[in-house]
Amino acid sequence: MTSLFNTVGELREWLTDNEYEETVLFECPDYVTAIVGISEDNRLIYDYEKMAQHLVDTDNIEYDEACDFIDYNTLRALPYMGGQKPIILMPITN
Repeated sequence: MTSLFNTVGELREWLTDNEYEETVLFECPDYVTAIVGISEDNRLIYDYEKMAQHLVDTDNIEYDEACDFIDYNTLRALPYMGGQKPIILMPITN
C-alpha cells in the first residue's frame, strides 16, 4: 500500500481543501507515510507500525530503535497536544 501523502505540505493542502484546518498533525518527525485516516472528530489517525517503518526508511535506524523513539518522544508528548491530538492505532497481538 502506498502513502496518500509524501510531504507535510501535501497533507496540509489536503486538510485545508477538506475543511480540516484545525487538525493537529505530527511535524517532527512528520510520519506522513503512516497516516491511515481521520476520525469523526477530525483527528488524524496514524498507524504505530507504519510510524516505526517511516523512521526506518527516513532516518536509517533499526525497527526496534524506531519503536523506542516513538514510545519515548511521541507517545509521551500526546498528553500535551490538547484535545485534537492525533490518534495512534496500535496493533493487537497475542
